[in-house]
Amino acid sequence: MIIIKKYFKGDPVIWIISFLLLIISIPAVYSASALISLKSQGDMHFLVRQLLGVLTAVLVIYLSYRIPYKRYMSLIKIIFPIAVFLLLLTLFSGVSMNNAKRWIALPGIGIMLQTSEIAKIALIMLVAKNLAVKSEEETYEKNVKKATLASVVIIGLIFPADLSSALLIGLIIGIIYFAAAVKIKIIYKILLIAFALLVIYVLAAEVFELPGRFSTWQHRIETFLGDENNISSDDTYQADVSKMAIVNGGFFGKGPGNGTLRYLLPQSHSDFIFAFITEEYGLIMAGFIIILYLILFYRGIRAANKTKSLFAIYLILGFSLMIIFQAFINIGVSVGALPVTGQTLPLISMGRTSLLVTSFAIGVILNVSKSQNQEFETHPETENE
Repeated sequence: MIIIKKYFKGDPVIWIISFLLLIISIPAVYSASALISLKSQGDMHFLVRQLLGVLTAVLVIYLSYRIPYKRYMSLIKIIFPIAVFLLLLTLFSGVSMNNAKRWIALPGIGIMLQTSEIAKIALIMLVAKNLAVKSEEETYEKNVKKATLASVVIIGLIFPADLSSALLIGLIIGIIYFAAAVKIKIIYKILLIAFALLVIYVLAAEVFELPGRFSTWQHRIETFLGDENNISSDDTYQADVSKMAIVNGGFFGKGPGNGTLRYLLPQSHSDFIFAFITEEYGLIMAGFIIILYLILFYRGIRAANKTKSLFAIYLILGFSLMIIFQAFINIGVSVGALPVTGQTLPLISMGRTSLLVTSFAIGVILNVSKSQNQEFETHPETENE
């Protein structure tokens, strides 16, 4: 116990919840992917891959927990340009899956990276850094403009292939702006500019054949909002099967290995993992997972509330919102409350980039919780900008 306290400081509840979610992911992904794994690369392929993913996630949490969060104020100057470059690379020469160009393949090793996940972290860090400077009105407004421009660039590069992620990032940044008490008139200007750019892009996309999935977005929204009597069962197939799995699971579930969702949906181990877990383990496990995410969010906000650093407050707020929003979007899709998207369930779904990015965010939150008694710091670099 003494060794654990020595090397695993910070909020113990966040440590425990993170490990619990990672442990839950192992049997869930293995069972949900059994059929597709057997047909493709062997029945143990996804189990081995998830085990390696969980071990890597634990390592990422620990390493990011050990790095003082203040260092990211300097590192963001390197991280953000890399994120923009990766998004540009993905937009024009990325790997397409299910008509969505969201990944790049690392040469020589065959690993796929979803670059929007990396950009999400980079943008939250940059916005947190710029909004943390309030020494002079002129400097502060300059930094708000920098954060806004960065947000427009990142969201603009993401949304042609991944509308849900673009909207999610925009919502997170908007809440950080609200928490930072950015002037309302500036927020209105941002919204007007963003809306104008969106309209221009959509109009130009058809003429110049720009990258985008507009027909897919329109179809999914119309299917979700449309009259059931006028919609084909093929269009609602994924949502119907997911809801059927949840109903079949009942209160106690059908038992490990007895789920049928894996035979009907190819994405049962990622996009619809919550429905599959509910089918096999019942509403008890589903409720337990929801409670874990809520507690994780609460402990993150609690850590932000205790620190005196504005940078840490905005950083934790952004990361905590990222995790909880993504979790409830995935859950909302599974229960039919939201249109189908590609958002994974944090720390549970199979998805290498999402798993590692979430692990990094948790590590940063843990580092702040470890250092929450420090005095408010003023970073020399931000004062001179």
